[in-house]
Amino acid sequence: MRNPVQALFFGWTSQLTRYFPRTGARLLDFFIRPIAGSRLLSVLFSGMNRKRLGKVRSFRRILVHPDIHIGDAIMAQSVVTALRDCFPDAEVDLVVNRSVSPLIEGNPEINRMFPIYSGGSFPPESELEAVGRLMGERKYDLCINISPFLAGNKLAKKIQPVFDFMSHAPTITRNESTTSQINHIVFQYQKFIYGIFEHMAQPRRETPFHGVTVRLSDFAFEEADRFLTGFGAGGPLAMMNADTASPYTRIPFPNQVELVTSLLQKNISILIGAGHTEAGIGKRLIEAIPTDLRHRVRLVPAETSLETFSALGDRCDLFITGDTGPMHIAAARKVSRSGKYQPRNRTAVLCLFGATPARLSGYDSFQPGYFPANQDAPSWTVVAESPCRNITCVNKLFKTCEIPRCFEKLDVEKVGELLTSHLTERLGSTVPFMRQEISGQIDGGSDHATDFTQDR
Repeated sequence: MRNPVQALFFGWTSQLTRYFPRTGARLLDFFIRPIAGSRLLSVLFSGMNRKRLGKVRSFRRILVHPDIHIGDAIMAQSVVTALRDCFPDAEVDLVVNRSVSPLIEGNPEINRMFPIYSGGSFPPESELEAVGRLMGERKYDLCINISPFLAGNKLAKKIQPVFDFMSHAPTITRNESTTSQINHIVFQYQKFIYGIFEHMAQPRRETPFHGVTVRLSDFAFEEADRFLTGFGAGGPLAMMNADTASPYTRIPFPNQVELVTSLLQKNISILIGAGHTEAGIGKRLIEAIPTDLRHRVRLVPAETSLETFSALGDRCDLFITGDTGPMHIAAARKVSRSGKYQPRNRTAVLCLFGATPARLSGYDSFQPGYFPANQDAPSWTVVAESPCRNITCVNKLFKTCEIPRCFEKLDVEKVGELLTSHLTERLGSTVPFMRQEISGQIDGGSDHATDFTQDR
């Protein structure tokens, strides 16, 4: 369901930066950022949420409705965690994309999961109506809506309040102006929940929050191990996620060839995803690699299940990706649903960013204002230089730039040096990588680890 107003606005901004890349980007940031990040808007939205809160009759049954895509469903688990902190005895249900449901199945914080969405950039009206029916039939006391595609008045009756995450957008926009604020969506989901309910619930966490998880079946681990049998020579193993859902977040093909080739020359074996949106990109990438290096590369077929793909990532020492759903899967902590298998959770994650704001979804263990991957390994976010990047690039679904310039300058050689240094030094070390306690100032407060009961 495309929004014609958004399509018109973001199409116009794309044309502006096409003809005036630097000047247009500055103008858009200058005029839009102060409005989108207005404290007045925050006050207005907070008042609206308080008004909705007054209509909540109980907190026994809550529906969480994330955005419709894979990565959004993975990250939305932090909303459930925050609700559990506030209302430990409530029934909390989750609507998800069908393809991602196996990765969330078994999360003990979720009572019921409803795999309604079938995929695609925009949900069909029939699926949106199905969510509305679900809200009414199960008589939820309230709904936490993350999706911008579903207006609250379509989702529920007036007696069932809907709290939209978009009301938190001004805070996120302001946070982009200072690195003292951790601005990752996973982190901000929790802030949003605590901000709404802090006056009627006292959220408590026994352990710091390090991020979300994905849960894998025995079959996924077994399939991954079978796939890797006989591949590699016992050295470092990396995985290149060559595809993304948008051309504005996809690492340019020549850069991928250069980076993969440099790693192969350092005797690093690499798995390459076949691709879905850009079908066949994995095969073309392998064909572009020098012939004498191809024996160290293996293509992960497009028909590989998302669970097996996730298990393969866990078996790797490094995962390279643009901003897309598999990035969040790689960063999430892996859990065996049966307990039979022991996931490694030692996959370093490199996130290469083009159009989208890196701090909102990228993972980094070292830069201030970033959220690290939930792995016992480092994560890095590298942002390419772009002459036209601006605040409107956040909505990549509606941008219409004819020639993406999101990765105009990317120092692949420097990135390759960073990765080979980690793979040769860290993997040879007996000292485990220690995940740092995340800290960040929130609303001018003092630094705290991610104990959200204090840090809100």
